Amino acid sequence: MSFAVRLATVYGTMFLFTGIYLPFFPVWLKSRGLDATEISLVVALSLFLRIVVGPFFAAVADRLGDRRRVMLWLAWASLASAALFLGVEGFGLILLVALVLNAVFPAIGPIVETMAMRARIEQGMNYGRVRLWGSITFIGASAGAGWLLEWNAPSIIAVCLVAALALNVAGVWLLPRETARPATVPHRRAFAGALQIARHPIFIVFVLAASLTQATHAVYYAFGSLAWQIQGYSDAVIGLLWATGVLAEIVLFYVSGPVMARLGAVRLLMLAGVAAILRWTVTALSPPLAILFLMQALHGLTFGAAHLGAVQFVAQAAPPRLAATAQSLYAAMASGVIMGLVTIGIGPVYQALGAHAYFVMTGAAVVAIAGTAVVAFRWHGGLIVPEDEEGEKNDD
Repeated sequence: MSFAVRLATVYGTMFLFTGIYLPFFPVWLKSRGLDATEISLVVALSLFLRIVVGPFFAAVADRLGDRRRVMLWLAWASLASAALFLGVEGFGLILLVALVLNAVFPAIGPIVETMAMRARIEQGMNYGRVRLWGSITFIGASAGAGWLLEWNAPSIIAVCLVAALALNVAGVWLLPRETARPATVPHRRAFAGALQIARHPIFIVFVLAASLTQATHAVYYAFGSLAWQIQGYSDAVIGLLWATGVLAEIVLFYVSGPVMARLGAVRLLMLAGVAAILRWTVTALSPPLAILFLMQALHGLTFGAAHLGAVQFVAQAAPPRLAATAQSLYAAMASGVIMGLVTIGIGPVYQALGAHAYFVMTGAAVVAIAGTAVVAFRWHGGLIVPEDEEGEKNDD
């Protein structure tokens, strides 16, 4: 089995879980008696753990030189924590379990992305055509979970989450074993290297702009399904709406090779911001279903283009010795700090405005575009920190 097929399997099993969790975990939370503010707190506080945990495990993977082993630890811990949802009750305990799950499962992603981008650069692997298998399983999971909810109580969601994470353990196990290559630099110097890239102005501005672009999905992720239920759409239709967005991702990822080469990281992120302005403005107006499906198709740009731009930026701007750490720092900001802050703030806004809360996401996209423009003037496509500790900067 080729390395690309093994990676595609890992992506597929990861997004099997995500395809259930993102659309329907809030539905499960509501069935457990949580209100809109409590749901936003569970979602947002879970995101904040990624700030510390993700970079920590990425640094461990970089230092050990055995990413597979670290990913297996995380996959087993994810499965064990999700299994607790089968019997947990009450806001406090649900929050605690969600915090543990979201501390370990998201930490797998940046490590996988690092392996994939290195294979793209060193072996010529087509990243998009490997990554799209995650999008394909997301479609199957979201559509399938929506169909199951038509015939079962919301408790079926927890069962599906556990089953998906069991498959994820199997997927990670399929990765080839790595010969551990412990880092030869002292802990203090390794930390200094991570700090060097984390405090670089270009890295900071790009990560903030990309993170804010992803955070424009906060209303969609936390309350999209609930808003559509209020508008009268069935769970099956809601699953199809989510699936449509990811189908658009698949199309973009399939052609990602020439798209990434032609547009580059900054233009991809700019395109994502423009698409976000259109998507969230129209969605806020609760358009007819046909228009809503068209807006969902823009997910290929609002998420997909932003994601491709971010991973390409990290691959070009960070040296290999800091690759997983830099990717995890981005993920911590995009899926942790910024998304968490926006999600916490959007809970009361959604409670007051309903679907009109999407207008706030439009405003966030405008700010993200401004940040991307700053990077366009400052970064020229090369490394922003040295290849080694003694080297000189190639680009500032």
